[in-house]
Amino acid sequence: MSDEMEEIISEFVTEAEETLEKIDPMFVDLETRGYDKDILNEIFRGMHTLKGAAGFLGFQPIIDVAHRAESIMKRLRDGDMTLTSDIMDVILKCVDMLRLLISHISAKDNVEENLSPLLSALDAVINSQEPADTKIDLKKEIGISSETASQPEEVKEITPEIVGLPPQTAGSAAASAAPSPPAAAEELVQQVSKEKEVVSTLRVDVTRIDKVMDLAGEIVLARNRIINLATKLEMTHSDDPNVESLLETTSFLDRVTSDLQLAVMKIRMQPIQKVFSKFPRMVRDLSRSLGKEINLEIFGEDTEVDKSVNENIGDPLIHIIRNSIDHGIEHTDERIAKGKHAKGRIIISAYQKGTQIVIEVSDDGKGIDVEAVKRKALAQGIVTEEEVQKMPDETAINLIFLPGFSTKDVSTELSGRGVGMDVVKTNVGKLNGYVEVVTVKDGGSTFRISLPLTLAIIQAMMVRIASEYYALPQSMIEETLRVRRSDIKDVAGQNVLTIRGKVLPVFSMSETLGVRSGSSKVQDNRYVLVASVADRRFCITVDELLGQEEIVIKTISGVDSEECGILGATITGDGKVVLILDLAVMARRIFTSKAVRKA
Repeated sequence: MSDEMEEIISEFVTEAEETLEKIDPMFVDLETRGYDKDILNEIFRGMHTLKGAAGFLGFQPIIDVAHRAESIMKRLRDGDMTLTSDIMDVILKCVDMLRLLISHISAKDNVEENLSPLLSALDAVINSQEPADTKIDLKKEIGISSETASQPEEVKEITPEIVGLPPQTAGSAAASAAPSPPAAAEELVQQVSKEKEVVSTLRVDVTRIDKVMDLAGEIVLARNRIINLATKLEMTHSDDPNVESLLETTSFLDRVTSDLQLAVMKIRMQPIQKVFSKFPRMVRDLSRSLGKEINLEIFGEDTEVDKSVNENIGDPLIHIIRNSIDHGIEHTDERIAKGKHAKGRIIISAYQKGTQIVIEVSDDGKGIDVEAVKRKALAQGIVTEEEVQKMPDETAINLIFLPGFSTKDVSTELSGRGVGMDVVKTNVGKLNGYVEVVTVKDGGSTFRISLPLTLAIIQAMMVRIASEYYALPQSMIEETLRVRRSDIKDVAGQNVLTIRGKVLPVFSMSETLGVRSGSSKVQDNRYVLVASVADRRFCITVDELLGQEEIVIKTISGVDSEECGILGATITGDGKVVLILDLAVMARRIFTSKAVRKA
């Protein structure tokens, strides 16, 4: 196969996957609404485009399936057929098969699927409402017959949108797989192409973008070093005009580097809709299999996140949603008995909070039974009887994230194996994020995942703790204070600080890290950082504040953030290698520790 044909087929696979990804949630939306001509038209166009592209490239199995699905959508659109759940089941199986066939083309494995059962089911749906000849005339379907010239609406979706290629390239693909269309059809296609808005896009291998991101990170480190050196020169050679010129150049470099970093970061940003679009179908299928009625609501799907977030957040969200459906949402009769609405409700939302992306999955189910979690943890030997008695509810709820933990005695296809929540914690941790759970008995549960906006370059507060220097993510620090030691009070064994009428607990970072200051002198003034991790606010004391700096996160192989509380390392402007502390892990360690830490 020629390189040109390889590229065309690869482009077809990409466009076909995007088409199916786009129309898949529309089916669930259509089933909920009953009839919506706009949605039907959109699905019909997607199927028609996919079929036309497959026709040019000679992928007959895709043509066979897409043609029948298109016929059903046309009858639904024209009002000749009434949509039922059984018909939707068949259509969704058709979408699954199309996705499978496209995956075979992508993998080049030459696997042939048995389409007979599905084609028979599709034909049965078509013939049950209105008998139709389902024999496919390929030439007619791709716009080669003379009748096509009088049907611009049909031709409009063929060549210009086959695989996202210019008409000239698409034409060369057609030449290698099918006869060339007549002049009349070509003229019509060219006319339609001119009327369409031209959008210039370029597909780039993500490894190239990652390389540019890495180089941008190195430039940031060099920029920080140059700024540090220029500042020192200004202090020692303030009268030198060359130093003044250096400072101006450094300032310009600073702005350009920040703009470069932002531009590269935006290249990697994608709407989280790419992930969210899979969930309407999943909720629909799982709720039907369990005999539950559930409405799914999605908000903030336009929120943009780093590409790696889109690639890794899907599995955690799937496990959370499956748990909500299986464990959380009750059956209709049970909900009515509790005075709830007959249909359960799951809400998925995403929004930006400062430099954090927050993703929430909420349900109005039965909530997490904290006592059941404690009993199960005790039975599995995870905790002792004494620990259970002293364990606060918040700590007990977090036990669900332990590997192998499940409150179900019998595993099912959906849950009970104790791997789901473990996957959530592990994958979120890999993204330098954290997850928290808020639950109310019979009021439902909310899983809140917080992730950094960018995973490579962040704003950090540089501090000294004992004799070591550390970096703390600025996104979790609300403000910095310098207070007198007498301002910190002891209330029931816990150090607290009153800030603008709010009483916040105070903890010593040196004690949390288990390090001691080399100086025995007790200082009267203390540096305090007011931290905010999820909905929890607290203060931590450090020995010295060194200022804010833009840093590049370098991962450390073999280091588990959950165990040691270290996100990675970075190189500061003066050339020092410092560790980046994970405040989310620190917060959990602080609030679940039995020992009372004093500032």
